[in-house]
Amino acid sequence: MLKIRLFFSSTIILLFIGSDCYAFSAVDKIYHPYVETNTWELETRAISELDNELAASLSVYRLGIGKDITENLFVEFYAIGNKDNSHTIDIKAYEIEVLYQYTEQGEYWADVGFLFEIEQKKQDNEWEGNFAVLIEKEFGKWSATLNLHQQFVFINDQKHEWEFKQALQYRYRYSPAIEPGFELYIDQNDVYLGAVLLGGNKLWHTSINWEVGLLQALSNTDQNLILRMSLETEF
Repeated sequence: MLKIRLFFSSTIILLFIGSDCYAFSAVDKIYHPYVETNTWELETRAISELDNELAASLSVYRLGIGKDITENLFVEFYAIGNKDNSHTIDIKAYEIEVLYQYTEQGEYWADVGFLFEIEQKKQDNEWEGNFAVLIEKEFGKWSATLNLHQQFVFINDQKHEWEFKQALQYRYRYSPAIEPGFELYIDQNDVYLGAVLLGGNKLWHTSINWEVGLLQALSNTDQNLILRMSLETEF
């Protein structure tokens, strides 16, 4: 009961302090509240804005390596870069990410975890922090995952910005190799909705998981489509 009370208290605090926010990029990825034990992970993630010819006009890339520290704690390090029409990737920031699995899978009505992130940009002395509550619930062969993020930006010892954003994924577990679904991302200024396809395969002692999503802005019809992709290798 103490875990449940702490969970709802954290959620209420996030909803309360998220009222005064500034705009950030809404689309990222959906985090699940689980830790894979005895596992190293290599991750490549890309989010691209597509122009009218469905070519990527601007892309953000993340390359990460992670490892479980305990049975319910996972740590990952990222290098983050941008690529525009110059076709070169420029490293802009570094990030450390900690995922804590708060409840055992199936222990309560829903599974709960927490995410902590610290990002440091190479220029402008800008730091960004993020705290998120991760909630997942299974309904038969369907799974619903909700991420509630509270972000904080600190720039040049002067400027402070807060933002609250939400992300929802609803997917059908057709098979381990393919899971179709949809995703919804909401922040202060933007709402994105689109389809996603997930899958995974095991090769010897290695697991390969992939995700592809195509999302459209609902709040601003002038914005182009967003393509998000990720590839994870666990060994």
